[in-house]
Amino acid sequence: MKKVLATIVLVILFLSGCLAETTMTTTDLIAAEAIKQAQDVIRLNDRVYRLDQVVTVSSLSLTPGPRVQKIASEKTLKDGMATRRKSGTVIYQEKDDTMFLYVE
Repeated sequence: MKKVLATIVLVILFLSGCLAETTMTTTDLIAAEAIKQAQDVIRLNDRVYRLDQVVTVSSLSLTPGPRVQKIASEKTLKDGMATRRKSGTVIYQEKDDTMFLYVE
């Protein structure tokens, strides 16, 4: 009886080690919540940026950065994906400031 129980425990431990691990990062959770709330966001460099504020820019020296790769139709955003921006939209940033993104 002990051998059967020990064998069952070993098989369960072995099979549990084979399961695919699905961990979500904080960025994944923020992006999922933004998608659920239908917010205008983009994910770049492991950050999620809201793109729903209108700002007039005249004195900043902005440099073109990456382009939006594709619109997210699924429930998660991967790097370079946006919820409402067209594929190919240019993203602008200040040289030394990664906190803000600008989209024309």
